[in-house]
Amino acid sequence: MKQVKHFEVRDEGSVVLITPLSKLARELTEENVQLEAWQWFGGGFAVEHRFADDLLCGIADAGLM
Repeated sequence: MKQVKHFEVRDEGSVVLITPLSKLARELTEENVQLEAWQWFGGGFAVEHRFADDLLCGIADAGLM
């Protein structure tokens, strides 16, 4: 069975850039992540490292990779 990649995660130094790649990932983000307009960059959103771990754990808990 082919696995779907739902998010791309990139460490950009001072921030982590998380890009939703699937419709399910975009819906999860819209419903569960409070973001400001300035956090969005090229289809993804930037978060500080101190918030990234909890966010990525939430993504995993939702069954997405």
